Formats: sequence, C-alpha cells, structure tokens
Amino acid sequence: MAFKLTYSDGQATSYDDGTEWEVDNGVVKLGREAGKWTVFVSPSHWATLELETGQDEHKDEDKQDKQDNQDD
Repeated sequence: MAFKLTYSDGQATSYDDGTEWEVDNGVVKLGREAGKWTVFVSPSHWATLELETGQDEHKDEDKQDKQDNQDD
C-alpha cells in the first residue's frame, strides 16, 4: 500500500506499494519485507502518515483537465 510520510519539519517522502511498514509504540518501521525493517523513524521526527490511492491521482488529473478546459 503506497503512503506518504510527512516529517515534523514539513518534508514529505512517498513510499510505493512494495514498502512494508508498521507502527510500534509510535515508531514507524519500514522495509522491503515485514519483520526485516531497515528504517526506523522516531515519533519526534514524523508528523503524519497518509495513504496514497490511485483514486487521489485521478482526482488531481481531473482537476487539471477541468482547469485546462476553462483556460481554452
């Protein structure tokens, strides 16, 4: 499941469907295989996790198409 991790300083990083993740006591654990975590992000460093779905991408494209049509 794709998601975006936004850090407390405002920087955001998107992860693809191949990334496994888990939240354990506020610590975000990331890796290519569940249980074999390669990245740990402490609670003081991250602010939000947002799921990214294909529907959201299509909404952005639809908005742009509508804007392009209005500009013509």
